[in-house]
Amino acid sequence: MFPPEDSYGLAKRLKFVIAEIERRSPRRVLDFGCGTGANLTVPLAERFPHIQFIGVDSDVTSIAYARGTYVIRNLEFRLYPEEFSFGEDFDLTVASEVLEHVEEVDVFLAGLRAYLTKGGALLVTIPNGYGPFELASLVEAVLHILGLYNLLWRLKHLFSTTPAVSPAEIDTLALSPHVNFFSFGELGRLFASQGLAQVRYQGRTFLCGFGFDLLLRGAGVLRWNAQVADRLPPQIVSDWMFVLEPNELPRQAGFRRSTYAKLRRWLSYRRYGQVVPTANR
Repeated sequence: MFPPEDSYGLAKRLKFVIAEIERRSPRRVLDFGCGTGANLTVPLAERFPHIQFIGVDSDVTSIAYARGTYVIRNLEFRLYPEEFSFGEDFDLTVASEVLEHVEEVDVFLAGLRAYLTKGGALLVTIPNGYGPFELASLVEAVLHILGLYNLLWRLKHLFSTTPAVSPAEIDTLALSPHVNFFSFGELGRLFASQGLAQVRYQGRTFLCGFGFDLLLRGAGVLRWNAQVADRLPPQIVSDWMFVLEPNELPRQAGFRRSTYAKLRRWLSYRRYGQVVPTANR
C-alpha cells in the first residue's frame, strides 16, 4: 500500500526504490542521510522484513526522533560519524536528497562508493539545480533575505485549507541549506569522475516547492505532475532519480562549483541565517 502522491513525488520515489530492491534482492541496505526515516527508510523496512536496513544521519535530533518513534526488527538507526564504521559494506546504498547538502560532494560520493559490495549499486535522488523547484527556492530565499517571506506565509495560510504537516510526515528535523545546484550534464560528469555509470534514470515530478504547493491540488493533478515527469526532458523536471553502478576507478578530477552555484550557495546560507563557510570550490 503506497501513500497518496504529493507534489514532491514521495510515493513515486518510494516505488522507484522498491523496484530496485526487488530487482536486486540485496542482503543489506544503507540509507545514508535518512533523516527521521518517516517517508523512505521505515516503509522500506516494513515492506522487506527479510532485508537489513541501516539508517544513518548526522543530525542528532532526527536520529533521536527515529529511534523513539520506530521499533522495527530489521531496521537500525545510527548517528554519523560516531556510530558508523567505514569497514561495513552494503549491497545497495541510498542517498536521497542528500548530495545537494554536501560541501565536498566528490569526496562524499567516493565514500558512498566505498561502502558497496562487489556488484552493489548506489541509488541517488537530487533536485534539478535549474529546475522549477530550485527556481522557486531561489525566489523564497530572496524573499527571506528581504524580510518579505513572513508576510506571504501569513497570506498563504489565510487562504489555504491544507492541514499542518505532522512530525511523522517530516523527512528530517535538520536545518540544512542546499549548497549544490547541478545541471543534468554537470551531475553526469560528477558521477563519471567517481567511476559511477548510470544504469537507470527517472524524473520525479515536474513542479513542486514554494508557490507550486498552492497550485497543485487534488489527487488527479498530483498524479499527473508525477507522471508527466517521465515524458519530459530531464532538464525541466524538478527532481531526478538515478541508479549508479561502479564501472571504473574514480578519477581525481576535483569538484568545482559554477558561478551560478556559488551564488545560490551563498543565498542558501543567508536564507537560513547561517555563516557561509570560507571554502567555495
